[in-house]
Amino acid sequence: MNAFDQIYGRLPSDVHDALESLFSALSFSEMQRLEIVKEEADLVQWRERSYAANADITPLLARKDGRGRDEYMRGMRAYMASLRASETDYSSFFPKRNIKPKVKTVEDDRPLVLGKCPCPVDGEKTRCCKLNTLDAAMQCAFACSYCSVQAFYNENRILVAKDLGARLDAIDIPEGCWHIGTGQASDSLLLGDDYGTLSGLSGFAEKHPEIIIELKSKSKRDVFPGPYPRNMIFTWSLNAPTITEKEEHLTATLGERLATARKAADNGNLVGFHIHPMVRFRGWRDEYGEVVRAIESTFRPDEVCMISIGTLTFTKAVLQRLREQGEESRVLEMELEKSAGKYSYPIDRKIEMFSFVANSFGREWRKSVFFYLCMEDPSIWLPTLGREYKCDKDFEMDMKRHYFARVNSI
Repeated sequence: MNAFDQIYGRLPSDVHDALESLFSALSFSEMQRLEIVKEEADLVQWRERSYAANADITPLLARKDGRGRDEYMRGMRAYMASLRASETDYSSFFPKRNIKPKVKTVEDDRPLVLGKCPCPVDGEKTRCCKLNTLDAAMQCAFACSYCSVQAFYNENRILVAKDLGARLDAIDIPEGCWHIGTGQASDSLLLGDDYGTLSGLSGFAEKHPEIIIELKSKSKRDVFPGPYPRNMIFTWSLNAPTITEKEEHLTATLGERLATARKAADNGNLVGFHIHPMVRFRGWRDEYGEVVRAIESTFRPDEVCMISIGTLTFTKAVLQRLREQGEESRVLEMELEKSAGKYSYPIDRKIEMFSFVANSFGREWRKSVFFYLCMEDPSIWLPTLGREYKCDKDFEMDMKRHYFARVNSI
């Protein structure tokens, strides 16, 4: 089945009927027809008004120059551009999602290897910290609408590394490795220590004080108190309450995530926060300002190792997968500009959003906590954070210096 038929067949009956009438009235090319059904599929996913079902084509049919189809394309493109350029309105958006049941968890005995940060590496198109990654688990039981994990691990099960502690002892550690993240293929705290994951990571961190182990979560799983080494840093992804409610399905609320992070800090562990992915929606300034105030009122700067800022970034494969799934979501109702082989907001939009968050923190926070941008164009750093790096290595070494200074500040 070709791309047109695949998309056309999934459209609701009213949109399908409108397109049948449109295509019989105006002679579109194959490329134009495909563009039209793709845009209509996006409108269905966003729960926005169909252009085809509401367009008055009578004047187009009356044109004597035969350019009615071109006029239709101009009107449709202008309509779509206006939706993408404006701040997304979530006030009347209540998505109906086919939330999957909890996935089955099974132990995995495949070879354990360290991966690399998913930043593009060719020519340092994004400023990358050279993070090593560890897939202690693969697949997630949460249902974030923008999730790239679902595009790679689509089976209804979580694979969790078997005998993680022993396998970490035998792993080949790359030269220069100092920072390992565990939240790229799953949520780091989703399973707690049910399969010995935290115990294995804890033992590894104890044996390798020269390595930072970073866990990343959107859960409220309480694994504290626990005897964790200082070089295990517990971090949480935080988002505006509207985005958490409408797009980060099944995850903990902002308050729940911060309350769990507070337990980690009370346990003597360093914490960190990823304000990521930021979404430009109606009211975003108020709500991301609320996120900043919640962090500042819950923690002291010396308890927080890092704060990263980032936004929605998609590969072509992930975009295709999200559209194929057809789940109701407005994350793709945005301006998509190609950069470093991926698609995201234009740079000026990013500077506007990232600068707002960074400048919302108080002076002491900006002075003592390590702020950085995640997978972003190097040109964004200076106007956003007031500093920049000439190359990835400089960024990596500065991050390493800050992290270990905080780890050793007991």
